[in-house]
Amino acid sequence: MKIGPQSSLDTLSTAYRRAGLLVNTKKTGVLSSVVTHDLPALSLSVHGDTLSNIQEFTYLGNMLSDSCSLDSEVERRIKAASSSFGRLTKLVFLNHNLAIPTKVAVYRAVCVSVMLYSCETWTLYQRHIKAFKAFHIRSLQSILGIR
Repeated sequence: MKIGPQSSLDTLSTAYRRAGLLVNTKKTGVLSSVVTHDLPALSLSVHGDTLSNIQEFTYLGNMLSDSCSLDSEVERRIKAASSSFGRLTKLVFLNHNLAIPTKVAVYRAVCVSVMLYSCETWTLYQRHIKAFKAFHIRSLQSILGIR
């Protein structure tokens, strides 16, 4: 008896059904990390409904992709940190009543935390590190008023 993705999915679906749960096929997709273009797309179904193939999926705040690349995750993290920085700019970073160490502490607590969320699971390349450093330097220059 061959055990493959479809039989594993059928077993999971059956166990769910016994527990009174159903797999929502509209919210469920197939993310295959096989990078060869010679193989046909993996076609899986649950109770006759075919699941769609997807290229990216967000799981526990992380972006998983079929190419196993971190490029989109790094870009998304930098955008999220930039958004946090933008929301705090007027209230904190341009506030003349706050000392620079306070502004930097807020930046590190909010923006850097958003940017590096779950980074312990990443394997970064030099291009990713350069992108993080570039954002970091731009942010600190903005906080310090350096052009």
